[in-house]
Amino acid sequence: MDWIIALDRSIIFSVQDMVVTPWLTPLMRFISFIGEYAGIWVLLGVLFCLKKEYRRVGVTVLLGVLFTLLVGNITLKHLVMRLRPCIDYAGVSVASVIPAANDYSFPSGHTFSSFAATTALILFRKNLWTLLALCVAVVMGFSRIYLFMHYPSDVIIGAILGVIFGIVSWKIVGKRM
Repeated sequence: MDWIIALDRSIIFSVQDMVVTPWLTPLMRFISFIGEYAGIWVLLGVLFCLKKEYRRVGVTVLLGVLFTLLVGNITLKHLVMRLRPCIDYAGVSVASVIPAANDYSFPSGHTFSSFAATTALILFRKNLWTLLALCVAVVMGFSRIYLFMHYPSDVIIGAILGVIFGIVSWKIVGKRM
């Protein structure tokens, strides 16, 4: 476990030292903002639900987001109770000007919901839009590291859980719709 913590620390500080720039920070903040409370994915899921031919994917996206809330935010965050890097290293000057979140770090909910929704979209249809969603999901995860809100392992596990629960959601919805 110590090697994971050391690797996390090394990567997150390398990102701060080598990637963070004044021109990129507003984009990272925007990407992170649209992922707050899985907002972009909830909106997308609701929009899909409005049209009958896309309802299955919309319900799958929303179920994936619900799993993010139940498994990630309500269960795992409170079991693991990992502090965010912006709290662990509160005295370190970093790119993030986002106030430190009051909840725990592991796993990244932004990444979890992004990959759950994207997995649902990919399972529905592979096209340019799903590639765009995948790019948003990846950048969403990276933005959380960039903004010093999550360690890399929080993001990696969030992505893995998102794919798993995106598939689970697809299988549950597929049997009922």
